[in-house]
Amino acid sequence: MKVEMTAKEFAEYTEYLERRKPKLSREWIDLRKEITNYCHSHKTMSRSFSTQQNFIYGAIRFVTGISQIDQLSGIQVDLARMVFHELAEKRDNFSSEIN
Repeated sequence: MKVEMTAKEFAEYTEYLERRKPKLSREWIDLRKEITNYCHSHKTMSRSFSTQQNFIYGAIRFVTGISQIDQLSGIQVDLARMVFHELAEKRDNFSSEIN
């Protein structure tokens, strides 16, 4: 069965789909890339990428009080960045102490 749309219907449908897309803040996208790069560069046999990412995201959700990590925007991203950098610093300091 083939369904055909007029140009107007197609435009309305496209607009509807665009409105449904979650809008991610540029600041969050940048921080998310930074977290991804950190997790990739620090993964080990005992600390996989996903384990580290889930821990960092969980701490950020806990501190900011949001349930969906991609909802971060504005001042929340600044707070999330502080949480991430604090965790990374603590891990780096701890790792250097035991080596």
